[in-house]
Amino acid sequence: MCLAICPEEINFADLVRMARYKMRHSYNQNIDESIAHKGIYTTISEIISRPYINPDRSLEWIPKGCKTSSKGNILYFVGCLPYFNYEFDNLDSIAKSTLQILCKVEKEPIVVFKDEICCGHDIYWGQGKLKTFIKLAKKNIEMFEKAGVFTIVTACAECYRTFKIDYQKIFEDFNEKFEVKHIIEYIYEMWKEGKIEFINTSKLEEQIPFTYHDPCRLSRFLPKENNITESVREIFKEFNKLGYNFNEMEHNKSNSLCCGVNSWMNCNEKSKALRYKRMLEAKSAGTVMVTSCPKCRIHLSCLQNDIEEISSIEILDFSEFLINHIKVIESNRKSEEQK
Repeated sequence: MCLAICPEEINFADLVRMARYKMRHSYNQNIDESIAHKGIYTTISEIISRPYINPDRSLEWIPKGCKTSSKGNILYFVGCLPYFNYEFDNLDSIAKSTLQILCKVEKEPIVVFKDEICCGHDIYWGQGKLKTFIKLAKKNIEMFEKAGVFTIVTACAECYRTFKIDYQKIFEDFNEKFEVKHIIEYIYEMWKEGKIEFINTSKLEEQIPFTYHDPCRLSRFLPKENNITESVREIFKEFNKLGYNFNEMEHNKSNSLCCGVNSWMNCNEKSKALRYKRMLEAKSAGTVMVTSCPKCRIHLSCLQNDIEEISSIEILDFSEFLINHIKVIESNRKSEEQK
């Protein structure tokens, strides 16, 4: 919350990140025991940072009818969802929905890497391993350049923040070479340009109340001039015409409550208490909670297995929520409307 309310605008999160770096390199302290899930996910990231390691990721999740390629202008950066699948269910639906949306709108094939690697977010923020983060970044940039990619679209809040902000700090020309968009920004732009519209494919007997959970990396962790928090709400207000009713939780936007397990760190009773408080806010706001960070969805859903009181809330990723409500506006119809 210091990022949101500090009157001196001191970046406390960066202080913590640097402290973790010094813990390892200056004081030889081991923080591995604090890492959630026994550090398996950050270990995977560390392994694939090595130059000679090229993952062979399954692409069986790609929906039928979606044309993909190894080279092209637009890349869908999936992130670490395939690795999380070993422990958590139904995460493929985020990747499927996102790619289906891109394939609906774009005429050219979407680039999807079979050997995609981690963006490095958890290594950078959670572990303080700067050298490993730079290795991952260099490998990613090399892959982007070889594929001829210009636009990078992701559905992961952490990947978005990492590419958009952190890569630029180290590689000054990154934002000149590549345009990074979260799927929220992509859909918002397509909507405002008149390329898509929002529809309801089924008749709703009564209005469905829903709310939105702002991930840290898409709110207070972004520069103040970034308007993604407002863009997503503008989209949701449009859904009030489709039989839905968007309600804000008590804490929202830059004051949103965290899911409690950033970078796979410290999944404990305190972080669970924070999630429980957040889920009670969601329950009072609607029957559906939409978010736009895979980890937020994992951690908030995980708590539902332990507490029946909050088990009825449906938690959906932004792409899952929108996939059946997007219709592409044909170019001839668009030109007629402009006339």
